[in-house]
Amino acid sequence: MFGARRSRTEDPEAKPTALKAKLAEIAKILEEMGPEEAEPILPGKPVVSGPTDNTTVKFPNGSEVQVIIGTSKHIQVPGVVDKITQIVGDAYSAVGKRKYVDREDAMDRLEMGDAGVRANRVLHLAYKNGELCGCASSTFSPGWTPEGCGHWGLLAVDPAHQKCGIATAMVLAAERRLATQSEMIKIEYQYAGDDFSNQLLAWYEDRLGFDGGPRPRPGQHCFRHAFKEIPEDERRRGHRRRLVEIQQWLQQQLAQAEATASSADVSSSGGYAQGFS
Repeated sequence: MFGARRSRTEDPEAKPTALKAKLAEIAKILEEMGPEEAEPILPGKPVVSGPTDNTTVKFPNGSEVQVIIGTSKHIQVPGVVDKITQIVGDAYSAVGKRKYVDREDAMDRLEMGDAGVRANRVLHLAYKNGELCGCASSTFSPGWTPEGCGHWGLLAVDPAHQKCGIATAMVLAAERRLATQSEMIKIEYQYAGDDFSNQLLAWYEDRLGFDGGPRPRPGQHCFRHAFKEIPEDERRRGHRRRLVEIQQWLQQQLAQAEATASSADVSSSGGYAQGFS
């Protein structure tokens, strides 16, 4: 007679109220943390800036690499999925290694980024002058590292764009993301005693600061597990940046929830009016 009534268990104001409470909690934490710390600018070193999902790395020579987190939107961009598979295959085969990512795997990895700030594993995409040049993954909890230890891997750069800072930019972006939650980072790689293995060891364990334990003996073949502690100041900046990004995500959720609640109120009012007519 009076039209459909709203169930008591379906309170459209419940979600906005909960989101506002969470936002107030985050705002209080951010206030207690004080003003945002500027990321250090060191002579001769790249300058890293931007949000976690869209990091810009500027090198002293003026070149710039943009590292973004891939999402399902990139699947719709012609050529991106095929380019990812090509980059991985070409990069590894160029150094005599075998590593392939097929189209389904590439799309799965991109879709993981749809979770935004809640994502565990993501695929970073590196662009230089608007061209996709490399990819890498980062994961907060891969399942095989100690608690609080993140991981990055699948580092691949198009051979046509190597020695241009692409790999460095992706590592900086991946480790910057991991610093928002993790205390340590793990990588692993195959050491075969050849020139390429020695280059990897020098880059990972000397330049990037990972510790894989005792150095291999001449001619030794082994699978090296290397760890690096994230400096406290980077973790502090990362934690604050993550809170800000969660805050922005919650604000989006609140806007959607309030719009839904408003629509429900309009619909309910219309229902009552129709019932009385």
